[in-house]
Amino acid sequence: MRQFNGKTVVYGITGGIAAYKAPLVIRLLKKAGCEVVPVVTAAAREFVTPLTLQTVAEGPVYGEMFTPLTPGAHNVEHVALAQRADLLLIAPLSANTLAKLATGQADNLLTCTYLATAAPTLICPAMNTGMWQHAATQANIELLKQRGALVLEPASGMLACGVE
Repeated sequence: MRQFNGKTVVYGITGGIAAYKAPLVIRLLKKAGCEVVPVVTAAAREFVTPLTLQTVAEGPVYGEMFTPLTPGAHNVEHVALAQRADLLLIAPLSANTLAKLATGQADNLLTCTYLATAAPTLICPAMNTGMWQHAATQANIELLKQRGALVLEPASGMLACGVE
């Protein structure tokens, strides 16, 4: 775990029931010595609150693409986050955001940060089995792998929809 000590993990959280695990992931990264900078999508905020993430990360949570700057400040948020990252971790990665990453869409802070970073990217897809097995999703995963993304594929288990 020493290799993580002092590293900055920009941690993208997307909308899906697996987002409830994000505070635990943050705790484990912090325990390993990482600074964790959460970046949430609007859909992620439906599953886990920024207050919870802020508390466990011990710092601000980012999610708004256009935030007012203090007078005299100049900070292009997605670029600053991209440059800060030693690792961009996206977990859970929804099918929607996966498709955005694969097609280069940049319509929120997380997708813009992904496009702007030179840091290694680890993606952890989490979705319904049918969505995961769909040809479009599999093509998107393969495309991201070809572009250098590291992929931690879903494990099997009981899903929120009752399917295993």
